[in-house]
Amino acid sequence: MTRPCCRAGLILPGMAVLFWLIIILVCIFAEIHTNAFLTVFIGAGAIVPFFLSLASVPFAVQAILWLIISAILIGALRPAAMHRFHHRGVTDMSAPSKSSMTNLTGYVEDSVGDEGHPGRVKIKGESWRAVTDAKEVIPDGAQVIVRKTFGTTLWVERVS
Repeated sequence: MTRPCCRAGLILPGMAVLFWLIIILVCIFAEIHTNAFLTVFIGAGAIVPFFLSLASVPFAVQAILWLIISAILIGALRPAAMHRFHHRGVTDMSAPSKSSMTNLTGYVEDSVGDEGHPGRVKIKGESWRAVTDAKEVIPDGAQVIVRKTFGTTLWVERVS
């Protein structure tokens, strides 16, 4: 005899509510730690299924709607968000005056180049991804100062 809650692989309404809540929270956490503008739309797509789970709509319908809504949000809004927040001259999210890393000094661990050739710097005992606006590569061991940040990437200059 099978238990009523597990018949035909069904998910209890309370489990579905918890599932969507976890999806939303994980996506928020992931978006905070990246600047990819992807998980925010996946999490936003889970909001409608969350409310549908409260109304006991079948989980299969919830999942299909989640996929559709997430795909539409990613396709329609992500390109605009990427342009808005990454386009130089429009919005500089690095906000150097608001970064706790700005003006800290450290040393290059792995030579630092432009955005296409990032390196690593050590600041306060932690290793960070770093790039420079300078024309030349900053070699290993050179002292650098952080001028701005963007996500977890530091823009550094060589200390003269």
